[in-house]
Amino acid sequence: MKHKQPLVSVIMPVHNAGRFLTPAIESILNQTYTRIEFIIVDDASTDGSWNIIKEYQRKYPNRIKAIRVAKQTNAAGNGAMNVGLTRARGAFIARMDADDIARPKRIEKQVAYLLDHPDTILVGTQATIIDKHGTAIGTKAVPTDHEAIYRQYGILHPIIHPSVMILRSLLPNPNKIYTMKWSVNDDYYTFFKLLKYGKFANLPESLIKYRIHGQNLSLAKPKERFLTSVLIRIDAVAHLNYRISPEAFFFLILQLLIVPLIPERLIVPVYMLVRGIRTPSIVHETVSKLRSFFTTTKQPTSLVYARNL
Repeated sequence: MKHKQPLVSVIMPVHNAGRFLTPAIESILNQTYTRIEFIIVDDASTDGSWNIIKEYQRKYPNRIKAIRVAKQTNAAGNGAMNVGLTRARGAFIARMDADDIARPKRIEKQVAYLLDHPDTILVGTQATIIDKHGTAIGTKAVPTDHEAIYRQYGILHPIIHPSVMILRSLLPNPNKIYTMKWSVNDDYYTFFKLLKYGKFANLPESLIKYRIHGQNLSLAKPKERFLTSVLIRIDAVAHLNYRISPEAFFFLILQLLIVPLIPERLIVPVYMLVRGIRTPSIVHETVSKLRSFFTTTKQPTSLVYARNL
């Protein structure tokens, strides 16, 4: 790299991710960027994750810091990220999830971008979707420039959370990232707040493998998560000076009208398509379920059932 290499603190929250943990850890150890401190925070795992972490820490004592939290901080790992930050020394803070895989040049390319764009507080990437076996099954796409990202925040979360790197010096509090207010959606709310302190960007390359394995918290309880996301957007407009676009306001009203009528089984595949997650199975499943839904709702009893979901 043409720049002097600053220290990067990669923080990985872990909670019962033992079956995916080894490839996640190895992907950070195999980064082309060399000045990394790797902080792994075990968030009260009960599945043997801590044993895996400690084995790696013994093997790489100068590269890995292992922290164990006795009581789980929160379901999404954001509390564990805050814990890890108290031990971090890096100028840049990178998030890594324990069920995903970083491509070898992820950290190198994000550091280069932030060094070239000192007014950018957060940079993410595109993603390749993998299944529980690690097989590539699709893509996850997000906008790249700050203006498009800002506009889309009023509609959905346009950042792939486990791909982010943050410029620590632009944080309002350099020793804390996440505001713990909305449980699994804390990152959405927190990033709304960070929009006030610098620009956002997403690199156009897929630099992370995002695993969908059937137990992703981001896909659980979709109606509850939708309602929470609406409340966060309202909060952002009312208290964080977020300027919602007419398009985003229209979609917000449309979502409020439509989502309560949609059966739970339909929300996840539709949500994944809207979020830019593309796999052949998701497209096929969405089309099939929509066709089935609109066929059955031709009957009055089905329509009444749908309206009461």
